[in-house]
Amino acid sequence: MHIVLPHDASLDGHLVDGVIGYLTLTTGLAFLAVLVFLLIAIVFHRERAGRTRAHHTHGNRPRDRALTFAVALVMFVAIDVTLVARTAGELSGRFWRYPDGDPNALRVEVTARQWSWTFRTAGPDGRFGTGDDVVTLGELDVPVGRPIYLKLRSRDVVHSLYLPSFRTKIDAIPGSTTRLWFQAQEAGRFEIGCAQHCGVSHYKMRGLLIARPEGEYHDWLARAETDSRLRGDAALPVAGEADGWDWETGR
Repeated sequence: MHIVLPHDASLDGHLVDGVIGYLTLTTGLAFLAVLVFLLIAIVFHRERAGRTRAHHTHGNRPRDRALTFAVALVMFVAIDVTLVARTAGELSGRFWRYPDGDPNALRVEVTARQWSWTFRTAGPDGRFGTGDDVVTLGELDVPVGRPIYLKLRSRDVVHSLYLPSFRTKIDAIPGSTTRLWFQAQEAGRFEIGCAQHCGVSHYKMRGLLIARPEGEYHDWLARAETDSRLRGDAALPVAGEADGWDWETGR
């Protein structure tokens, strides 16, 4: 069966695909080597003319133990140690290098609840949790070619924001604020899922990420900000305002 990964539309997704490819190749070769070894053992130790019973050993001789240790060590270094060394640099140099000081990054607050995602970006005043915030339910609109910086909270249980076309996910945990960042390299519509079982309607907790060219995104944002101002009423609480928090202090 041929397994096809979701289309990669991200800046760093190829690094994840490289790790998956390497792990698939090395474990496949190890599995093939074990099959060959078992086949040789079956043929060599089988019952045959001049031998009344199959020959077997308990594998407790020093040379048997040395061979087992050597094979295990080679597999451990070739697969585990190599992957750790490879991914450590990529995690620290790419995935964990958050765009805290990047003024070009789009900052988004994500609130998870059973069973939906709420996305919030600051309005013209540049502050979160105010009446001009752009709040969308189940839809995240982002510009192409800019870092997208997410901070997440959960209102009830543990959820996990999963972006398969961007090769990343992060848990949303009650009482904590988690974060991730990614960058869309092409326009399109991509699936948002929840990768943590969060209740009976977990399967319904889906969303849509729409990556737009910069100009198209600004047009969409202008319309969304206008809609936010039209919905605002100083005498009434802003819908979803309780979900917003101060980006820097986390309160």
